[in-house]
Amino acid sequence: MAKAWNVKIDEQTYTVKMKGSNVEINGEKLVLNKKYKKKTGLVHEEYEFPVGSKTALLVRKNLSAPQLVIDGVDCATGEQYVPFKMPWWSYIFVILHLINFLNGAIGGLAAIVGIGATTAISTNSRMNIVVRILLNAVVLILAYAVVFGLALAVAGVAY
Repeated sequence: MAKAWNVKIDEQTYTVKMKGSNVEINGEKLVLNKKYKKKTGLVHEEYEFPVGSKTALLVRKNLSAPQLVIDGVDCATGEQYVPFKMPWWSYIFVILHLINFLNGAIGGLAAIVGIGATTAISTNSRMNIVVRILLNAVVLILAYAVVFGLALAVAGVAY
């Protein structure tokens, strides 16, 4: 499924479509490669490329829709763009999820899902910080509850 934005720059309208790992600007294909990569993190990538006379920033995050930013404004919402930044406290939850890798394949899967959810929740600046911390705690508890619940169920069936 392609994500598309219509942006107006210097009285001209541009249609920017994201298809897979490529971008089309008014039908002209642009391959997002190292030339356009601005920043890569654990759970996001940023690309800068020209759209008309402006430079656009495309932000791709795990578990979130991509964002197109021009002049510091999110093209989809019209709101000021807040750069992606993991708060220091979110790394505590990430480490606690990483411990779940010791619980085998199901624990590893729960850890991956938990880290993705923690990242999405922690970086959502629209939510109050207390709500974000509480949601992260709930995700952590649920991840461990699923792993230990399945382990107990399997142990019960085996005996």
